[in-house]
Amino acid sequence: MNHQPRPARQHGRRRYRYVEMTLAPDPEATPYTVHATCTTCGDQSPVPEATETMTGMHHQAQRWCTSHAARDHPDGRHLRYTATVTLHWRITPNEDIGPAAPAG
Repeated sequence: MNHQPRPARQHGRRRYRYVEMTLAPDPEATPYTVHATCTTCGDQSPVPEATETMTGMHHQAQRWCTSHAARDHPDGRHLRYTATVTLHWRITPNEDIGPAAPAG
């Protein structure tokens, strides 16, 4: 067997250390949103008002589901839905760890 030497791999040295961070609701975003999606056709409930409570958003999404299911769709009744709750969070390091990446 002919064994050829493998090229050496260069490994850079990096130092890591623990930085304490705080996770909290993002003050620049809506704290949460609740919406429903019909899994049959993909239609979604309307975007809730930012001033609406989470319970209010939940009820609005449920009402949309029952209203959507009551419609006469050409392919039959749409009876399956998903609910999505989105929470917007922000991490705040307790010391400077460098610039934040732009939001995308």
